[in-house]
Amino acid sequence: MPVPSHDDVVQFVANNRFPFPGQKTWPADYVTLTNAPARQRSVPAEGGEYFPDIVVIDAKGKTREIGDVEEVLDPAKVKLWKAASAAGDELPDYGTRIFFLYVPAGKEAEAQKLLDDNGVAYAGVRGYSADASGKVVIAPFVTRGNPYDHQ
Repeated sequence: MPVPSHDDVVQFVANNRFPFPGQKTWPADYVTLTNAPARQRSVPAEGGEYFPDIVVIDAKGKTREIGDVEEVLDPAKVKLWKAASAAGDELPDYGTRIFFLYVPAGKEAEAQKLLDDNGVAYAGVRGYSADASGKVVIAPFVTRGNPYDHQ
């Protein structure tokens, strides 16, 4: 199975999951920004700022949702994922925050363990791959937020 590039996954996720096509619950004033290939929006992080791959803001510029795409799971990035998670909205009904981590298919359990073991709040872990034609495919692994997001 081919592995899509980081930037291809970022663009696919931004265009097809933030919001989902036809999603009626997506606030009209939300804007989805990407930091790949060019940086547009950061979040505060220990010692400076971090540029997660996908940052959703509202009309007032408040960060609402975060998505990060990783090609390799590096425990050194946990502190950055924590910062990204802290920047996303809370989901009090689910006891978490709107932060989604996208990892290569087959790495989802490892990613979930890194998040859980390090106290990173997240709404979901997703695996990505490409079909035979090279089209990006996203598979939900775990969803701790709204069940609508488990698609």
